[in-house]
Amino acid sequence: MDGNCQISSTLYNALLNVPSLVVTERHAHSNYVPYIEKGKDAAVAYGSYDLKFRNDSGHDIKILATTDQKTVTTTLISLL
Repeated sequence: MDGNCQISSTLYNALLNVPSLVVTERHAHSNYVPYIEKGKDAAVAYGSYDLKFRNDSGHDIKILATTDQKTVTTTLISLL
């Protein structure tokens, strides 16, 4: 399991829940990944694949990512 892609996939899914955060670049994995359903993944690879988004909210955001032995959690916080 690729930890970088698990983090980017978790962030991607969090972004999908906030209409003012618009995904501008996302790449699917070419192979099956066990930690997320098909179409919900976001592959990253230094120098080629990236996950990019635009913040149209008018406010800064903070990305908080945590992990333990089994789960990755991403929280998006609006800084008013």
